[in-house]
Amino acid sequence: MLQSQQYEHNYNCDFEPVEPKNEREAREGQFASNWMTAEEIELKTIWKMGTFEITDLPPGVIPLPSRFTYRIKRDKLGAIAKLKARLVARGDMQTEDEYSTTFAPTSRFTAIRTIISIATQENLSLKHWDITGAFMTSEIDTDIYMDLPPGYHLPPGKTIKLKKSLYGLRQSPGLFHDTLEQWLR
Repeated sequence: MLQSQQYEHNYNCDFEPVEPKNEREAREGQFASNWMTAEEIELKTIWKMGTFEITDLPPGVIPLPSRFTYRIKRDKLGAIAKLKARLVARGDMQTEDEYSTTFAPTSRFTAIRTIISIATQENLSLKHWDITGAFMTSEIDTDIYMDLPPGYHLPPGKTIKLKKSLYGLRQSPGLFHDTLEQWLR
C-alpha cells in the first residue's frame, strides 16, 4: 500500500510500484501520477537551489540530453516512504572539453571498518550525515547547456544553462569533493 502525505492518492493493491527504467514506463504505469509528482518536486527543488537558468542556446552548441531516474525510498520498516525522481544529465555524452577532472577521492572500506572498530573499543559514538542534493551544492566550473528531459519543453531557441553541478555530469564528484573540503576548513 502506498501511503504518503506527499501524494494525492493512497493505493490499496496487491502489488507495489516497480521502479521505472525510463520516462515512458513512469508515465504509463498505474502509479504514473505519483511518478509525475516526484518529477515536479525534483524540478522545483533544483530550480529553488539555483542549479540552472533558462537562457538562449548559443550558436553551434549542442546541449546535453537529460533524463529522470526513479527510486522507491523505504522507511526503516521497509514500507514505501516516497517515490523519488532525480534529474540527471547524460554525462556519458559529454566531450572532454566540457570537464577538467573526474577525480574524487573515496574512502576504502578497510578504513571505515578501522574507524568503526576504534570507536567500538573506545566506547565512542559515531555520527553520519546525508547532504540532500549533494552535487547540486557545487558551483560548476564550465559552461554546460542541457535540454529538459523527455516530456518537458522550453520555448524554441531556449535551453538550460547549468550554474551548479548535477548528477550524471562527469565532473560532479570532483566538484562536490572540492566544495565539501571548503566547508570542512
